[in-house]
Amino acid sequence: MSPGHRPAGPLRTPYEALKHAALDNLGSRNTSSLIIDLVSICFEYLQTECTVVTLNSRVTDKRYFSFASKANPSILSRPVNESLFESDRAAIEKLWNRWKDGRKLALDLLSRLAYTMTIVYCAASDLFDRNNKKGPSTYFEWFVGHLFARAFGSNPTKKANFVVEGKTIRMTMDFLFNLGTGRSKVHLPVKMSTRERVVQAWAHQRLLDVFFGENQYRGILVVFSETKLDLQTREVVEICVPDQWLAYQILLARMHRIYYFDAPQRYLELAATFPVIRLKNFAEFFAEKEEVLA
Repeated sequence: MSPGHRPAGPLRTPYEALKHAALDNLGSRNTSSLIIDLVSICFEYLQTECTVVTLNSRVTDKRYFSFASKANPSILSRPVNESLFESDRAAIEKLWNRWKDGRKLALDLLSRLAYTMTIVYCAASDLFDRNNKKGPSTYFEWFVGHLFARAFGSNPTKKANFVVEGKTIRMTMDFLFNLGTGRSKVHLPVKMSTRERVVQAWAHQRLLDVFFGENQYRGILVVFSETKLDLQTREVVEICVPDQWLAYQILLARMHRIYYFDAPQRYLELAATFPVIRLKNFAEFFAEKEEVLA
């Protein structure tokens, strides 16, 4: 990773430790421990060196806030969904240890845990190293990949080989899980938002369907949120492109599930109108895992 992509300040060392652990064994208990170590450092910074700034939410029935550094209060972090954020650091550490030890969590607790553990790193990174756009996305990819690796009891690969006109082509995807005989393989694209070249997820699914056969790989798209903050007005909106989604799902490839950490109402309504799009809150995967893989 180039220096421009590395987090600044006290996040650097724990981030680099997590990077090496994730690349070595994404589903390991060591990776679990290094994730919570990084999250705890981010919590401490946000709670001792930052203030909370209320934002003007233009999203129906959702309230958002940002963190701002006391040293530079004009710079704001990305929006944080108030109802999904758990501000009690000790509670997050306790819940993570319970999950890490294989104990089931209620879906509402798992939703808050996963959302909070994502947003605290992203918010801290926004304030420590504002020009680092890749770091939060990479962390989110590791975090989601770790949750699925633990749930599946299997580490993923990122490489897929296709033979095209007699030539072997090797492509990099987010995560590919081979779960063994009698279970579907999984294609797991992970995005902070669908503004991040999301058509690539459907395009990769199309390649897998054409080469290996439909239903050989179940496409599971995981997205954090679609919020966008206007720093001048401090307004939060959700940017959605439902028509594009419908076209991708009907004409390009089928995502078996789409899971959101902070699901936009417009996409929930789209899924209700067009059941071919199966969109749910992220924690629901862990309640329906066997159905998804059947």
